[in-house]
Amino acid sequence: MNFTDKIKAEILSKPIKETHCKKAFIAGLIRGSGVLYEKAGELGIEFKAPDEQTAMALTTTFMELYNYEIREVSVKEDRQSKKDKFYLSLSGQQAVDILLDLGILLIDNDEVAVDLQFFGEITKKECCVKAFIRGLFVASGRCTLPNEKDSSSTSYHLEINFSHHAPALETSSKLAEFGVLTKIVPRRDGYIVYIKSAEEIKDFLAFLPAPLSVLKITDLMVNREFANNINRQKNCDLGNVNKQVEASAKQIEAINKINQTIGLKGLKPDLAQTAEYRIKYPDDTLNELAERLKISKSCLNHRLRKLIVIAKEL
Repeated sequence: MNFTDKIKAEILSKPIKETHCKKAFIAGLIRGSGVLYEKAGELGIEFKAPDEQTAMALTTTFMELYNYEIREVSVKEDRQSKKDKFYLSLSGQQAVDILLDLGILLIDNDEVAVDLQFFGEITKKECCVKAFIRGLFVASGRCTLPNEKDSSSTSYHLEINFSHHAPALETSSKLAEFGVLTKIVPRRDGYIVYIKSAEEIKDFLAFLPAPLSVLKITDLMVNREFANNINRQKNCDLGNVNKQVEASAKQIEAINKINQTIGLKGLKPDLAQTAEYRIKYPDDTLNELAERLKISKSCLNHRLRKLIVIAKEL
């Protein structure tokens, strides 16, 4: 089960108690995946459920709220996930009445039309806004996390798909009212409201709310930060070793040049001793070499620099 499925499973595992929130959730789900159609002069709408369990729950909810039995259910394979999706259809005058009650349709000049405003009467309460967006995400949302085993992969991504720009903008603005910042971008035949920041994805999941999913992404962020800190330390240590090796090679080169020209005996005793120890212990760090010579690190540095200067003069 991928992270998207886990979020949706968490959302669907929580029963909705209030009638107004049930309606808002169904409205969000239909808005997110519904397609209007006309058949034999009757208006209908088809929308999808992510799995059989959800489809059954929705049919039960429609019966409880509207005494409407959904008989038209079909199964189709999703092209991307290769999983079965369950499509439910409402049709007839009762279906129109239900869609009017859910705020999806409205009466305009005695004509039935789609209400282009997403957040209307059905989402007046904050709890209903959350229920509506939960429905939207279940219908057309997706969330991916970086590969937990690969710290170089940083692709946090959450999106909700829309067929038109207006509802995408309206949803983005509504989320902003609750401190959840999103962006909008066109994609193929529609638009997506998306989030790339791990922290902002956490804000969105907390807003729904989906606490188990928040814990999952928090745990991943902590583990990745820990791994990144270890990698940074390793890189720092490696860089220091490389510098040490380069410095040691430069010092030995200078000492060899001195030895080949004037000889180490031509140096002052302290410099000659330092040169001999550096040749004898080429892999020692400055601290280790200073301890062998029983001098301070700064004194050793001064002597080694002096040897390099002498070599250059020669």
